[in-house]
Amino acid sequence: MSPWKATPPKDDRGYFESMTTSSRKSERLNRQMMRFEQAMPHWKATPPKDDREYFERMTTHLFSAGLNWKVVENKKAGFDRAFSNFSPTKVAKFTERDVKRLMEDAEIVRNEKKIRATIHNAAQILEVEKEYGSFNEYLRHFGKSEEKLQKDLQERFHHMGVSTARMFLWSVGFPLTPNSEEKKWMASHEM
Repeated sequence: MSPWKATPPKDDRGYFESMTTSSRKSERLNRQMMRFEQAMPHWKATPPKDDREYFERMTTHLFSAGLNWKVVENKKAGFDRAFSNFSPTKVAKFTERDVKRLMEDAEIVRNEKKIRATIHNAAQILEVEKEYGSFNEYLRHFGKSEEKLQKDLQERFHHMGVSTARMFLWSVGFPLTPNSEEKKWMASHEM
């Protein structure tokens, strides 16, 4: 049976509970660093051209959370099709029927919470457009206040935890101050 036809685990609690504390920390760091590498290819993140691209990058990081980022990258064409080429206007109008359709789509990662979060986030992107004019202006509104921006991202958008918010911000070229784990990664990659 294909691994993509199996129902994904609801969370990693069982996996992490079977590990020692130091192994858990190491595994979490490894997962975060894999996502960090994806977000920071050669440290030259190009800011998105438009809000559609911001939404695409946000969705990519949302679905990559807890997975090897290559899983989502390898399903890019499926995600493009399934989420209407990441049109926030179209995705914000998705219904329960669309959620059911996506849950049966083997061309994407079938995680209902992440699918619902993506629909919610599309609507929030549209709200940001109304409030600030564009997602880029929303980011600029916070200036250099990383902490306030990350807190707002986590409150406004669903399935946007601390790591996912940071990975998203790195991927869109927002100038973050590297935390200790990111500094270790940079040092190991001679950046």
